[in-house]
Amino acid sequence: MGDKMLYADLHIHSNYSDGRLTPEEIVDLAIKRNIKCISITDHDNIDSQYIVNNYADSKRIKIISGLELSSQYENIEIHILCYFIDTQNENLKLSLDEIKNNRQDRAKKIIQKLNEIDIDVNIEDIDRQYYDRSIGRLHIAKLLVKKGYTSSIKEAFQKYLIKDRPAFVERKKINYKEALKLISDAKGIAVLAHPGEIYKSMFGEKLIKGLKTYGLKGIEVFHPSHSPKVLNHYYNLAKKYSLLITGGSDCHGNTINTDYGLGTMGMDEALTYKFLYYAAKKL
Repeated sequence: MGDKMLYADLHIHSNYSDGRLTPEEIVDLAIKRNIKCISITDHDNIDSQYIVNNYADSKRIKIISGLELSSQYENIEIHILCYFIDTQNENLKLSLDEIKNNRQDRAKKIIQKLNEIDIDVNIEDIDRQYYDRSIGRLHIAKLLVKKGYTSSIKEAFQKYLIKDRPAFVERKKINYKEALKLISDAKGIAVLAHPGEIYKSMFGEKLIKGLKTYGLKGIEVFHPSHSPKVLNHYYNLAKKYSLLITGGSDCHGNTINTDYGLGTMGMDEALTYKFLYYAAKKL
């Protein structure tokens, strides 16, 4: 963010998906680090939203409701950040319940594949809180480390859990058009998450144009995975296509290698108020 003071971190994960910190711990840490505005954006899960809003009600920090929705564009997985969503929207809740059930089915299939190659793990070994919330490959990777089958989470993924490895199972994801409609119907603002992390620059522009047609409103320009060159590229694309600019640390609370810490990346005050002003007009 240069010499401008960080004001908002709009990409944080709690222990309701694959983060380590509770919603309450996230609020307290943000206040300690003088962050004025945050959004907890758990993967395909809004359970933390009810807790964080109640907890932060009497504290001097602004909470924006959030969600990181997994989706599919052509043959690649994309993540869409959703802000100011109506967490009581019935279609949203039903869709997220279906995604949770699909995640649980996938976890069982991964465990079965691991059993078939003589790895002695079972679904009951996974912490029940994650199984009931938003279970993912990370939780199985942690289990493989705990049981001594791999020395690190990275090794667990590379040896067993990524595509073309023995325990890989494709995850069912909703189509991007369906995802963007779901966000719109829940009165949310859709922002493409960390585009520089997995999209080549030429494809990235095609992707953004395609998503904007169906309701994309912004791009997460400020993200730890973005080099200065990539950051500038997506900043210019946001300007070119009249899209909002957002940013966040993608904090997971030290559970994965890509964690850069809450409040270490995000938005300055001017960008934050521009985003809030847009939301106020929309709502």
